[in-house]
Amino acid sequence: MSNLVHPLSSLVTSIPHDPMLDFLDKVDQTDDLIDLGFGDPDFAVDSSTKKAFKASIDADHSHYADGQGISALRQAAQTFYNHKYACGIQTPGDILVTVGAAEAINLALLSLVEPGQGVMIIEPEYSQYSTSLCLAGAVKIPVDTAGSNFKLTADLIRSSYEKAKSKQIDPIAIIINYPNNPTGRTYTQDELAALVQVFKELKLWVLSDEIYAEQTFIGRHVSLYPMLRDQTVLITGLSKSHAMTGYRLGFAIAHGSVMQAMRKIQDTLVTCVATPIQEAAAAALNDDPDAGLKTLPAYLRRVTKVTNALKNLGFDLSLPQGAFYVWAKIPASFGNDAFDFCLRLAKTARVQIFPGSIFSETSKNYVRISCAGSDANLDLALQRIKAYLKNN
Repeated sequence: MSNLVHPLSSLVTSIPHDPMLDFLDKVDQTDDLIDLGFGDPDFAVDSSTKKAFKASIDADHSHYADGQGISALRQAAQTFYNHKYACGIQTPGDILVTVGAAEAINLALLSLVEPGQGVMIIEPEYSQYSTSLCLAGAVKIPVDTAGSNFKLTADLIRSSYEKAKSKQIDPIAIIINYPNNPTGRTYTQDELAALVQVFKELKLWVLSDEIYAEQTFIGRHVSLYPMLRDQTVLITGLSKSHAMTGYRLGFAIAHGSVMQAMRKIQDTLVTCVATPIQEAAAAALNDDPDAGLKTLPAYLRRVTKVTNALKNLGFDLSLPQGAFYVWAKIPASFGNDAFDFCLRLAKTARVQIFPGSIFSETSKNYVRISCAGSDANLDLALQRIKAYLKNN
């Protein structure tokens, strides 16, 4: 009977297991483990957002919503992103409400990329980009930024593009994420303008993941979207700005045929985002638009504290320009294997951080520390790291 059963889809079996989860599988039995791995803000959702969520339930708003997103939420998002970042979103019709930014990334890739075509991914990378590429049947073209202080440059784009072409791979898109997870690097207006010129020259679709825009420590966040509207899908959402990770509310912002294509896939995958979540998100944008600015000083204080403490312990690092992660090279006395360092740190010192190999093969001696958790946990974790280094 088993011979009659067809194997699983080769597309699905080609998708690697998330390396973050692989690492967690190795440490999740550790007692009293302080989690400085995931970027889940410890701040509470604003009371007005909670009230809107409850009111939606009490009003029996339990039916299908507009597949693109309820009008009130898309209007609120248009106002928010145009006011904050001068995105120039012309109509609420250019906004698609998604199940978190993760779905937005997948919708964009599935809409833009033919199987076998290449997508450039800036490394170190958020690991889900690679798995999303596999789902779309695309070919990954890594753009390693380790030699340019973890910043994307025009020369890096051109050289990666030409290298892919020489291997008969057709690069048609690039994913840029800033402020960057995991490195904390971001870009000025002039730096983005230089990148935009290359994107135009090479006719690349751009997926601009700006989910950490509100966590910008150096100046103000500059959105790439208005600089290259006809070639860009802006990926964003409320997980980081409004500490709503569990609400799973994101946006894909584009226009014309790209938006139409994403709508088709959205209708197939999820039909619509839950109505109470959308009404809560509309309240968050309308009633608490500066939620991200309120928490920014706390994040800056946390990353500064961790940066200074790790420097004193022999790590090589600089203060992040944005997001809430600290990206650090482990002390030379521990060699170049941060995976082993992180594994032993978790099991011996009971502190969980992520090794750089999760984000790039060229960053094996780096670690990423999330500062999204409480100050109390950060302080205790630093004490444990200090004691671990002293005894090893």
